[in-house]
Amino acid sequence: MTDETLFPSTQWFEALARGMERKPDAFRSLGSVDCTMVVKVELPAGSELYEVAFEGFAARSVRRLAGLADAAPGHFVLEASLRTWRDMIENIRTHGGPDLTHTLNYLTFPDDPMRVSGPDQLEVDAFYRYNESLQRYFNGAADLPTRYPSQA
Repeated sequence: MTDETLFPSTQWFEALARGMERKPDAFRSLGSVDCTMVVKVELPAGSELYEVAFEGFAARSVRRLAGLADAAPGHFVLEASLRTWRDMIENIRTHGGPDLTHTLNYLTFPDDPMRVSGPDQLEVDAFYRYNESLQRYFNGAADLPTRYPSQA
């Protein structure tokens, strides 16, 4: 039996949400967050979508989506290959946080290797408005032993 949590999975994103609850001051110092993020992980057999809804200083809900049409209104999509996600997560785990080339800001700036999209520019802007809080959410991976699908 392993203590590692599979990425991508609702359990993995829920574990990061619980990490937010354990460190409320780290998020309060950045201000409240009100956005819905859809994480799109490109796998060899297709894509998986996970919706994380943030409200106040917490991730209020996590769910797997069958398709983008199931996403809550007002969402943005953060999309990358499994390899890119794995590189970012493992860099966070190795260093206790990302180095400068593994931050969400760095990885999305040229839309390669991560891309940010949304139904319209207002939703995309939410990613940039809450970027530091979203980064701290993903930094919770430093304390989360993680495993990946075998094709990673």
